[in-house]
Amino acid sequence: DVSSFDNNWNKRPESYYNHWIKTEPENQIQLAFRMHWLLFKEIIDKEINSNEKLKVLEVGCGRGSLSSYFYENGFDCSLLDISEKAIKIAKDIFKKNQHKGEFYVGDAENLEFKDSSFDVIFSIGLLEHFTNPEKTINEQFRLLKKGGIWFGYIVPEFKDNVQKDFDWINNILKGYKKNEIAFQKKE
Repeated sequence: DVSSFDNNWNKRPESYYNHWIKTEPENQIQLAFRMHWLLFKEIIDKEINSNEKLKVLEVGCGRGSLSSYFYENGFDCSLLDISEKAIKIAKDIFKKNQHKGEFYVGDAENLEFKDSSFDVIFSIGLLEHFTNPEKTINEQFRLLKKGGIWFGYIVPEFKDNVQKDFDWINNILKGYKKNEIAFQKKE
């Protein structure tokens, strides 16, 4: 329910951590988001031939990390989440990064946009929250312009998540980055 999502965003210490980064990724999650964006961009560049500014909608945007990549690459961004707290966080992050977007609190199963409104629609980590995701997928397809592209995938929930075993890699990368900075300062 909506209050659970809002409470989750209020209680998570990493709520304001943005996975978008303009420079080189500093950890695995930033790298994963960058790689998602690069794949999306490759597909969009190949499939959509337009001289106009493309309109993109992120459904279940959370903090809007991927939308930041779209904005930085010239897209007109709209972000939607059912959680008011998530939308506030996304707005704050966009403002901090000097990004522009339109923000909406709304239900993924009843999207209040006109048919054929967007060139690209994506949802990452949204569909696994629905017992019957067809309704939200159909809603997103309704909003796509002819020839538009939809990206959607499920983030699996594992009881024994493999990432916990690789936290040491992030620590090495952080140490490497610190040493690299220290080395550069000495020169």
